Amino acid sequence: MWKMTEEAELYFKNKTNSSIIRSGDNMKAIIFDLDGTLWDTSDTVVRIWNEVLSVKCPELHMTKEIMASLMGKNKAQFMDDFFVGIEKEEAEKLISEIFAHEQEYLIEHGANMYDGVIETLNELKNDYALAIVSNCQSGYLNAFLTHYKLNDLLADFECAGSSPLSKGENIKLVVQRNGFEKAIYVGDTKSDENAAKEAGLPFVYASYGFGEVDEYSGVINSFEEIKTIAEKML
Repeated sequence: MWKMTEEAELYFKNKTNSSIIRSGDNMKAIIFDLDGTLWDTSDTVVRIWNEVLSVKCPELHMTKEIMASLMGKNKAQFMDDFFVGIEKEEAEKLISEIFAHEQEYLIEHGANMYDGVIETLNELKNDYALAIVSNCQSGYLNAFLTHYKLNDLLADFECAGSSPLSKGENIKLVVQRNGFEKAIYVGDTKSDENAAKEAGLPFVYASYGFGEVDEYSGVINSFEEIKTIAEKML
C-alpha cells in the first residue's frame, strides 16, 4: 500500500485544515481528471515537444501514440518513461522548457475541448460541487482554467505540480478539505481508476479518452452523459 512521506503527510494535514474554497452548499461533488476527460491537447503538445526536441535533443521524438501512453502519469513517471538514456539534469531542463512553451501557448489558444464540456459544467454547478484533480503541472492546469475562464465554476482543484501526494491522496484531500459528503471521480485511464480506488470513490470511466480500464461504477461515452450518471450515483 502507498505510504506518504513526511513531506506529504504535512502537506495533507495543512491543506485538509484549510478553509473550504468555494463549495458552498453543494456537498455532493463530481471530481474530474483533466486530459482525456475535459480536453485533448495532444496535437498541440506533440508539436511543441518536437519543436524543442529537434533543437535540444534530436535523438528523441514525440508522437501522439507515445503521448497517449504517458497521459495520466506524473512528472517523475513521465520522465522515466520518455527520457530513457538522458541524464536526469538534462531531462529536467528539457521538460521545464517544454512545459513553459506549453503553458504560454495554451493560455492564449486553448486546445481541443470535448463537445459540451463548458455547457455541461455550467449546468452541473447548480447541483454539485465541481473539482479537478490531475497529475499535470500547476502551470498546465492554470492554462486550462485561465483560457476558458473556469475558476468560478470550481469548488477546488489539485495537481501533481503543486502537491507531493499521489493522485488518489489528492482526490481524498479535496474531498476532506471541502467536506464533500458524496463524490465520484471521472477519468479515462487505468491510473485514474486506481486513484479513485485509493481515494475510496466510485469511478466513472470516460470511454472517449485516451486509455482503457478494468473496473468502473459508471461509464460515459460523451461528456454530456455525466449529467445522467451523476443523478444516479449521487
